[in-house]
Amino acid sequence: MYYLIPAIAKYMLSRSFSKISFTFKPLSWQELGVEELKGFGLYLHVPFCRMFCLYCPFYKVRFDEILKRKYVDSVKREVKLRGLRGNARWLYIGGGTPNLLKAEEICDILTRFREFIELKDVGMEGNPFEFTLEYLEKIGDVGVTKISMGVETFQSDTLKAVRRARANEQLVERVVDGAQKLGISVNVDLMVGLPGQSFEGCLRDVEILANISPDQITIYPYILIPGVIAEPGMNSKTMFKIIESVWEILKEYGYRRDSVWVFAKGHRIYDSAKDELVSDYFGLGPAAFSLCGNIQTVNPPIELYLYTLQDDKRLAFYTELDKSAKSWRTFAYGLYRLQLDPPIFSKLPLNIKMVLQILRMTGYAKGFNVTDKGRYLVHEIIKTVVETLPYPINNPKSVKNYSEYEEYLKNIKVLTNHNEPPTSYADEFSDISKVPV
Repeated sequence: MYYLIPAIAKYMLSRSFSKISFTFKPLSWQELGVEELKGFGLYLHVPFCRMFCLYCPFYKVRFDEILKRKYVDSVKREVKLRGLRGNARWLYIGGGTPNLLKAEEICDILTRFREFIELKDVGMEGNPFEFTLEYLEKIGDVGVTKISMGVETFQSDTLKAVRRARANEQLVERVVDGAQKLGISVNVDLMVGLPGQSFEGCLRDVEILANISPDQITIYPYILIPGVIAEPGMNSKTMFKIIESVWEILKEYGYRRDSVWVFAKGHRIYDSAKDELVSDYFGLGPAAFSLCGNIQTVNPPIELYLYTLQDDKRLAFYTELDKSAKSWRTFAYGLYRLQLDPPIFSKLPLNIKMVLQILRMTGYAKGFNVTDKGRYLVHEIIKTVVETLPYPINNPKSVKNYSEYEEYLKNIKVLTNHNEPPTSYADEFSDISKVPV
């Protein structure tokens, strides 16, 4: 029974999300306006990377200085065309590697946002190698209040196997200390399930990081999404057992559990996943998702993004979510936080209420709270949500008119200094035998 209930929940979720399909088409920039929303968030996607890590599914292109400058100009144009007005509850700058943009460029983009809206909460992902003290000072001056670094592991062999540079303990400590002195809170990501990782090695990573004492530590299980190259080094049950052992360690260092994978000391949480599960938000930049009401859109890849913005036009992947998908998303969000909000839950459909009743009867939930036993269920559910959400750029099956989208790509003149398509993750590693380790 312990594993049966998670299996049933995963099946129901995957069925709901697998039905989502997109149409690639022209859209009006003001088609989804903020005036229709009671509150909204913002996500800015910065797609540039110097290296392509083999576990990363997110849209990215090879860093190029000329392409980057065109990207910055286009983002500032998109901010204006979006018709943004009012107060944004949050802004996350993700990627890719956002701090491959110069600090001055981040400041310039945030200044453009503030011409139209008020920003209350600004978080930024980045590579620890690029977060110098000078960089942190500049972004702190324009209102970045929290940063997130993907360290993933300190185990050299594992990092080599996934083609990621190692950030040593001294570097991570220097960034954490420098940011905290400036009043910027710091999250550090670790991963479990990477190729070659051991149970003991993961716990050593956590001990190292806990002694550095960032404001927050997020432990992600290996997620299998289209675009991921490397195979996981362990199964999901083992990943969960490691995360639970991590929790026992972090308790001793003064961390509390904010959600199934997030452990924090303060209350300024860096956790875009929980907001993007249920919040209305506008995604800017190539391949960025937006969710407004029941409408979800995804911006095109960078070559189309730059091309259309030259003429203030918009092409995007478009879908209308049914009530079932949105309801399951809301339920998953409550479980992710390990507690359901009774007023919100009361509005969910009967089939989801019946699922909660089953969870109570089997000891996975007590009242509106997830029990210790129920955390494995949540771990599996959130992994399923992330793994089954359709990513149209990586998944042709999720796009009804994918051939039309391919035709758009063929017919544009790609805007790079060599007039060639920017190197994508899929292009570089389409032949797995050529992957360097």
